[in-house]
Amino acid sequence: MKFWQTTKRLVLEDEGMEMVEWAIVGVVFAVAAALLWGTLKDDIGAALTDIGSTVNPGA
Repeated sequence: MKFWQTTKRLVLEDEGMEMVEWAIVGVVFAVAAALLWGTLKDDIGAALTDIGSTVNPGA
């Protein structure tokens, strides 16, 4: 119950609204990073393999 009272107070007060907005921005960035991770991990893995082959061609 206290959680909802605190959340309501933060949303209704001007100072709390800024914190809520930044929290939303953080969530948006986290979701975007999670969605892009599948693509990025493959590209990063391929790049590291290419670098390893260039640095140590006999391996």
